[in-house]
Amino acid sequence: MRSKNLLLITLVLMLCVSACNMVNKSEPVPTYVKIDSVILDIENPSTQGSAAHNITSVWMYYNNNPVGIFDIPCYVPVITEGDKGTISVIPGITLNGLVDLQPQYSFYTFDTLALITNPGGTVNYTPVTRYTKAAKFPYLEDFEVGNSFLPFTPELTDDTSIHRISDKSLVYEGGGSGYISLSTDFPFSENISNNGFSIAVGEAYVEINYKSSVPFEVGLYNTLSSGVDIYEYIMGVKSTDTWKKIYIDLATYRGNYPGTNYKLMIKASLPDGESSGFVLLDNIKVVTY
Repeated sequence: MRSKNLLLITLVLMLCVSACNMVNKSEPVPTYVKIDSVILDIENPSTQGSAAHNITSVWMYYNNNPVGIFDIPCYVPVITEGDKGTISVIPGITLNGLVDLQPQYSFYTFDTLALITNPGGTVNYTPVTRYTKAAKFPYLEDFEVGNSFLPFTPELTDDTSIHRISDKSLVYEGGGSGYISLSTDFPFSENISNNGFSIAVGEAYVEINYKSSVPFEVGLYNTLSSGVDIYEYIMGVKSTDTWKKIYIDLATYRGNYPGTNYKLMIKASLPDGESSGFVLLDNIKVVTY
């Protein structure tokens, strides 16, 4: 009986020691990666447009394994393997102005960083991204040398159009921006791009820098293969007293109304009770494959 008790006590002690070792097992200390911003490097401004962007998040990978999606600025703990590894990030955007939607922007490239293991230490990292080689820009309007928008219904006497301005206090960057001025005499503005463009099947976006005292809408116009003209406003944009950038998805409209000659539409109207309002636009670009 005594030997059995000793054996039982020995087993209990062994289990306790094993459990203590499990509890006291040292946890790996991460190396921290700090990202305050991302740089968009434009390789050819004449075909790719402005470097202005609104990259709001990053999708991060370590040795090709996902670490997570992080709003910028971010301070990310990374559990490393060995002395060094590779951090990869691809920019995320706020899709259609909805902050809860942070998809990867497939037209931006990955950037990589050789991460040296430094437990408890911080690595400051500013990723540099570019447009992918496959990205195409069938429509660009930066209002530098002209204005490709026309009134959608020119015969309307109370409708006003987008016109180019060069007032430095109003221009976002460069020498000009697009401007819609609304008043009680001209409370509406509906415009269409003079130049048509194609959109590939799959992902496509329109990027716009804007500042406005009134909401405005963005849409697409298309002539179907049957010869029927159709257009739809696909996104309403809220007013803002500071310059912002929005990425608007065009793929759904493209899927519903396939064609080869799309045109961009922009509409604004004076809200009830207001006597004046404006919309400022810059760096409008359609990006597709």
